[in-house]
Amino acid sequence: MSAYPVKIAQQPNGAYTWSCSIDAKYHRDSIRPGLYVCVGIALFLLVFGGVLSYSNHDWKSFLIVAGCAAVFLLISFLIFGLAFSVKDPHESYEMREEYVKSGYGKSSVYFEYKKVKAIVLNRKYIELHGKTKRMRIYVPEEDYNFVRGFIQGRVPMECEIRSD
Repeated sequence: MSAYPVKIAQQPNGAYTWSCSIDAKYHRDSIRPGLYVCVGIALFLLVFGGVLSYSNHDWKSFLIVAGCAAVFLLISFLIFGLAFSVKDPHESYEMREEYVKSGYGKSSVYFEYKKVKAIVLNRKYIELHGKTKRMRIYVPEEDYNFVRGFIQGRVPMECEIRSD
């Protein structure tokens, strides 16, 4: 059960919150870099452990490093395999006067309206583009016009608006 309603609701603190289904491909594409980081860490440990073992002529310690890297990769593949297999991923959103937030807790991502350079409007989502950052905001169909108007009223005047 989601902590946020499917329909947009205004909270006592003034924020608008909702949770809705997001595109599975977009979900997979957004978590794929995390998998690459895990593989990179394991490779770094193997290379660094190999160099140290070679320079110290101690291959037993390399076996320990290799075993730890293998267990780390196994756990990573299991976790990311579960995340990739989600059929109907959901995301929670919070919209305030200064920013919109995707996710919750330490994994949340904020996008300040003043940093928006372009908005891409799609019938299922609104995508905000900054200099280097992008955020896709999925919106319930019945609340789409409200969210679009709320965001468009807070972005810089020179912001480019495109349709997808």
